[in-house]
Amino acid sequence: MDPQPVLCHTCTGVLLANDSRTYTPQRGRLIVSNGYCTCPPAEAPVEPEAPRQQPQQERLPGQATMVNV
Repeated sequence: MDPQPVLCHTCTGVLLANDSRTYTPQRGRLIVSNGYCTCPPAEAPVEPEAPRQQPQQERLPGQATMVNV
């Protein structure tokens, strides 16, 4: 398993860590010298919306439905 990268490849700022145990003195020095990453967050992939279905109305026995009104 690859360790989490420390520096951003674009702006060379320090990336936020997923675990507080990764904030070491070395990482602290990098934060002081380089600052945090200032790149905008990557957008999450958008899932295509499923087609919406019209809610079915309850029909009572003997009740006619209207079509093409």
